[in-house]
Amino acid sequence: MALPLSWEEETCVYTGNSSTPRGERGSCYHFAMSGKSYQVIFEHFTSLLPKILVNGTVFARMSPGQKSSLIEEFQKLNYYVGMCGDGANDCGALKVAHAGISLSEQEASVASPFTSKTANIKCVPHLIREGRAALVSSFGVFKYLTMYGIIQFISALLLYWQLQLFGNYQYLVQDVAITLMVCLTMSSTHAYPKLAPYRPAGQLLSPPLLLSIFLNSCFSCIVQISAFLYVKQQPWYCEVYQYSECFLANQSNFSTTMSLERNWTGNATLIPGSILSFETTTLWPITTINYITVAFIFSKGKPFRKPIYTNYIFSFLLLAALSLTIFILFSDFQVIYRGMELIPTITSWRVLILVVTLTQFCVTFFVEDAILQNHELWLLIKREFGFSSKSQYRTWQKQLAEDSTWPPTNRTDYSGDGKNGFYINRGYESHEQIPERKLKLGSQPTEQHFWTRL
Repeated sequence: MALPLSWEEETCVYTGNSSTPRGERGSCYHFAMSGKSYQVIFEHFTSLLPKILVNGTVFARMSPGQKSSLIEEFQKLNYYVGMCGDGANDCGALKVAHAGISLSEQEASVASPFTSKTANIKCVPHLIREGRAALVSSFGVFKYLTMYGIIQFISALLLYWQLQLFGNYQYLVQDVAITLMVCLTMSSTHAYPKLAPYRPAGQLLSPPLLLSIFLNSCFSCIVQISAFLYVKQQPWYCEVYQYSECFLANQSNFSTTMSLERNWTGNATLIPGSILSFETTTLWPITTINYITVAFIFSKGKPFRKPIYTNYIFSFLLLAALSLTIFILFSDFQVIYRGMELIPTITSWRVLILVVTLTQFCVTFFVEDAILQNHELWLLIKREFGFSSKSQYRTWQKQLAEDSTWPPTNRTDYSGDGKNGFYINRGYESHEQIPERKLKLGSQPTEQHFWTRL
């Protein structure tokens, strides 16, 4: 026998403008139901459950099993569900939810991953802020490590083209003094105190993140290739690894002198024995400063994290690494050049290197902050190209907003499931009998039945 579901005007509460036509009210209504009503809909009106949940606001007097079932139904609609509970009857729901928060230190604290020291839901916005800050920090470290590998790959590829490479101490400064310290302190920035009205990208393959890596890689590639080719056009340039004697003979243009010695083969080599070149001397400060700038750019603060200067250790390390790199670039100490395996160049060339790296930083920062992290711009692009969320709840919301018959009022729906018999919710009984034409569906047409309401 089919189960009837009676819709009445008090089933839902409208919160929008009363002058708005019913078919255009969209989501300006809310559903409230108890555990008994939820159980009826869950067992006999499964097709109506998603329509009610997307606008459900109050769910009261539910058993532990019903709480867990409700959370699972929300998760089927692609919601990220949080659950707050303070008793043993909430343990199942706290485990099932994406973020379970125990409001007590009793049984519920064992089942939930988070425990609040205050027995109220004031901790929920704080948890959301911290979660978003952690997500943004994780993606920032991921982007930095990705760009670190790409930047180093481009420079090493250019040097390998001429059978050259960076020196050991050059790699040591980049890997330990910069990259290692950045990765250890980059995620220490605290969450922004105000909760943003939107969430950050939740996937690594999101367009802003992929475009950020792609554009930064393009900028780095353009700058390094241009510097690699342009240094060869300078009048003081020579291939040091082939013409070392010519290089030493013409060192009067520079402020540092280096000696020449014979190795066991009788060939002339520079001290130290590593390969020196103007290409390495040019690319090393460019790539090193690029590491520092991308670490700064990927540590964006507002709206999910506090400004970068509030992370004192990270800010200090960036300033120290930048100062050390600029000092090495402009120093004229022979011990530094010998230890770092660099060749002294004219001052104007060093200034040009610094200007190029600062220009690259300005362009990259503008693109990252004004375009890739511009939430309003991405919303505009989605509207213009017709992109929409593929989440189930978004699809249902769109369908219900266009459905002029929803929510139904003064209407009776039947489950059509005769094998399960008739469900009577005695908490919501009415002595109004079922129409006689509906009684024919059952095996006992004279039996008294009741309406089941939300």
